[in-house]
Amino acid sequence: MRYYIDIRVWKNPEIPSQVLLNTLFEKMHLILAEQKRTDVGVSFPEISKTLGDVLRLHGSKEALESVAAHRFFNAMRDYAQVGRIMEVPAGAGSGNVTRVQAKSNVERLRRRRMKRHGISEEQAVNDIPDTAAETLNLPFISLHSRSTGQKFRLYVSQKMCDESRKGEFSAYGLSGSATVPIF
Repeated sequence: MRYYIDIRVWKNPEIPSQVLLNTLFEKMHLILAEQKRTDVGVSFPEISKTLGDVLRLHGSKEALESVAAHRFFNAMRDYAQVGRIMEVPAGAGSGNVTRVQAKSNVERLRRRRMKRHGISEEQAVNDIPDTAAETLNLPFISLHSRSTGQKFRLYVSQKMCDESRKGEFSAYGLSGSATVPIF
């Protein structure tokens, strides 16, 4: 991944930056899904307790040019400053940006336990109390599912790695194994 594009949401007193980043990320997801891209990754250079105001796309020059030519990409300019395709600076580290899912639905966990272990609902409730719901203390993007219409949170973990690893990225630009340059 030798190239990147920074997309910085505009400051807007009427719309919180997080809402703009959510919209930006959702459009990026639609582009990656429509183009069936598995060679474009994302990172968040300003990540801390939130994802910050910058979405960085990583990929080959050709892949990023293809994404930037999409009609949704031009629509991003209404609420974000879209940078040029730039070469990754020398000495950039490697990081893994991945989706993290919490085991937060205790009803689903109970049904699964009942099915796998052949136990009663009462036993499953005893084994998995309501307090077993896992919560995450990670930054997230709020998205709408096109298939179910429901709103959901996509929790993001961005960690530095000792070495870069090649691989494929999801239509969200995330990967459980591949890395992107972090700088």
